[in-house]
Amino acid sequence: MSFKKLAVFLLVPVFSLGMIFNQSAHAEWYLGGAVGVAIPHDVDDLAVSGGGFSVDVSSFSPDTSFTGGIKGGYFFESIPYLGVEINWSMSAPDVDKETVNATITGTPTGAFVGQATGNFLGSVDVDSVSSFGFLAMLRVTDEDANKDYSGMQPFLGLGFTISTLDVNSATIFNTAGTQLGTTGSGDSDTSVGFLLSTGLNYIVSDNIKLYSEYKFQTVDHTLSSLDDSVDYKLTNESSSIVFGATYSF
Repeated sequence: MSFKKLAVFLLVPVFSLGMIFNQSAHAEWYLGGAVGVAIPHDVDDLAVSGGGFSVDVSSFSPDTSFTGGIKGGYFFESIPYLGVEINWSMSAPDVDKETVNATITGTPTGAFVGQATGNFLGSVDVDSVSSFGFLAMLRVTDEDANKDYSGMQPFLGLGFTISTLDVNSATIFNTAGTQLGTTGSGDSDTSVGFLLSTGLNYIVSDNIKLYSEYKFQTVDHTLSSLDDSVDYKLTNESSSIVFGATYSF
């Protein structure tokens, strides 16, 4: 998978440098947490398929939701602009009744059972989207941030995420709001995708920093147990903006 190759390309050099330089230096460790808002991007590639049928669904917009997370990492003293980070975040972006167009080929089962091509209302009850991120990090050094930028410290991270999409149900209605079908059960899928992080620290003291952060991730998911013998495939792209604090030691 290309995302895994990207992660290896990014992280192996960082860990290798760390082993070399850290023999004579102490790492700067940090722990932190943040809260903010998760902003899912439009889903424009949902495809439903089973034995003898397929359904292509037009673009729809998951809801903006609350998000929170924690992170930890370290920067090497001998190369203080370079480090690694592990982070975790969670959100729950449901889809309220949205108008979608479904192009149906064959005789569908599952949520679209008995339906033909046309316009529908669709809703999705998402239990959670939980993501573990692994990043190679670059930043302005503490010394330069204090000397040149009044304590402001930009940072950038690139890597991969292991993301779990957990869906309770998906339901189809006609345009008048009458329920036509729903999935038989809930399902979850864990997949690997791309993760980008960028933000700004404000150095409060030697140990404490406040920060704002933007993240973007894209992950392909396949849900195969929402309905018997039916696959739901989609790309989950999302942004988030959070505010938090870290403690360095």
